Amino acid sequence: MTRRSHARRAEDRRRRFARIRAILAGGLVLGVGGSLTMAAWADSEFGQATFTASRFDTESSINSGTSWADSTAAAPLSFAFPAGGMSPTTVKYAPFWVRTKALSLDGTLALQPPTNGNAALAGAMRYRVVRYPVGATCGAALFQAGANPAPTSFIVGTAGAAGSAATSVALTNAVALPTTSVAANQGAATQFCFEVSMNSDAANELQGQSVTAVWEVKASSSS
Repeated sequence: MTRRSHARRAEDRRRRFARIRAILAGGLVLGVGGSLTMAAWADSEFGQATFTASRFDTESSINSGTSWADSTAAAPLSFAFPAGGMSPTTVKYAPFWVRTKALSLDGTLALQPPTNGNAALAGAMRYRVVRYPVGATCGAALFQAGANPAPTSFIVGTAGAAGSAATSVALTNAVALPTTSVAANQGAATQFCFEVSMNSDAANELQGQSVTAVWEVKASSSS
């Protein structure tokens, strides 16, 4: 075989190898392109919720619900006790109603012992408080044993029954008082009736003196 034939064969092999390399290179490019087209599509879903704080607001009335107001420590409502001064054995009654405002939660009410600015006169006066039902009138009948309609509960003092005397509390006494409920969303008012009396043995030198008793009803929401 001539040298020229060997050279031609060698050239043919180089050409075949070049074609193979080109094909392989193309395959690699196609492989890369194929992997790109197989990548996963991405998507997301979202959810949200808006939260609004609840409300708990109360208001009070001293005229059996005819009008309502936001009373404060700086501007308390003045109980509508009958006019006239207090004398030994005098007893007076006045209503104080509390309810929630529209859209308010329900809760509990806790009557606090009164504050006063005249300990001598306050010590000669006593009080009782009942929670009474709708339709009843704030007055002496609510505080009697076996009253009809009976008060829902005594908040301060007792009616006295079965041979026991009724009990009341001095305006100076910082007694712990029970709580009671108040309905939600301007529902039925919680109706308190206050009884305030002067002791039969009140000292003569108390004549003409004055004392301002301020009761606070602390309200707490149920949730």
